[in-house]
Amino acid sequence: MRPGLQPQPRRRHPRAVAPATPGSAADARRADRSIVIVAFVMSIAGFALLMWAIADVVLLVFGGALVALFLRGLSRVVQQATGLSYPAALAVVLTVLFALIAVGGIFLGAETAEQLDQLGPRLSEAQHKILEEIRRFQWGRAVLADRNLRALVPQNPEWLVRLGGLFSSTIGAITGFFILLFIGLYGAASPDTYREGLLALFPRDSRVRAAEVLDEVVDTLRGWLVGTVVKMAVVGVTLTIGLSLLHIPLALALGLIAFALEFAPYVGPILASVPALIVAFAVGPTEALSVALLYLGVQSVEGYVVSPLIDQRSVNLPPAFTIAAQVLLGALLGVLGVIFATPLAATIVVLVRSLYVDGEETPETPETPETPETAETPETAEAAPGGEAK
Repeated sequence: MRPGLQPQPRRRHPRAVAPATPGSAADARRADRSIVIVAFVMSIAGFALLMWAIADVVLLVFGGALVALFLRGLSRVVQQATGLSYPAALAVVLTVLFALIAVGGIFLGAETAEQLDQLGPRLSEAQHKILEEIRRFQWGRAVLADRNLRALVPQNPEWLVRLGGLFSSTIGAITGFFILLFIGLYGAASPDTYREGLLALFPRDSRVRAAEVLDEVVDTLRGWLVGTVVKMAVVGVTLTIGLSLLHIPLALALGLIAFALEFAPYVGPILASVPALIVAFAVGPTEALSVALLYLGVQSVEGYVVSPLIDQRSVNLPPAFTIAAQVLLGALLGVLGVIFATPLAATIVVLVRSLYVDGEETPETPETPETPETAETPETAEAAPGGEAK
């Protein structure tokens, strides 16, 4: 290297890069979109499998929430009527309810338990009597011989005893009852704690809307639950009195069954009428016809008079939607699915109406265009707030 000459930096020639083709970028976007869709579907499927695995627990918690709503609704009525504080009103409600249960157990508990124990043998006796009545007719003997309808009915009478035992207490039913009771008591004692905890799961900017939807769901379920309990009481008491007047055996037990199964509309009343018709047919065909007319009349009054008056403050569920929910949840979750199908369907209806229907129908507030009368002019801009333009 000669003196006085500085070394020149070596030039680096850039490597030739193939230009990106539009097709490769589109393929990359499609691949990213596919990954997102697959991840979303897998998340939904995993959540659904988890809910199915713990469905019994979820339904028990939901039932406890319904008990809490029922107790809170009664406590608010007492609070407004008496001016007591909410804890004192809740204590009054619980005291009255437990007193009614205790009095009912003292005066009706023994007779009810005895009638429920007799229900299974009565149904077994009615089965044999129905078959004997059918054999008296030529068409009945032909049907039993040709169609072999007896194969459709189990010949072991223990299934009828188990049918009556379905309404007796079991360890699982007692455990579930206490779970519902304690969840309902704690939920009714401090509802704000659980409400704030649930709203804390939502983003801050969505909590106001989530609170509005949650309040609407709670109000709807409370109205539906109170109305359902009223309908259950009306149907149970009316059928018990009617069966007693018709001199049907086990009237109190059959009325209690009708009261309990009224919680599941459409399906429950049909199931409640089956043991009553069987017991009545064991007395005589005339009594069975009278019982059928009694159940039909009570359900007609309940459906066309009582329910429309009560459902005005609650959600009015379409019958097809309610039955479909009962069949679907009954097939997936069993008895608990049928029991809680209606309140779950009511919750879904309120959520869809609040989040989708009302959101789509809410129009955006248009900007008011300026008119020549409201448009700002240089004279009005220079004028003082209370003075006139010069």
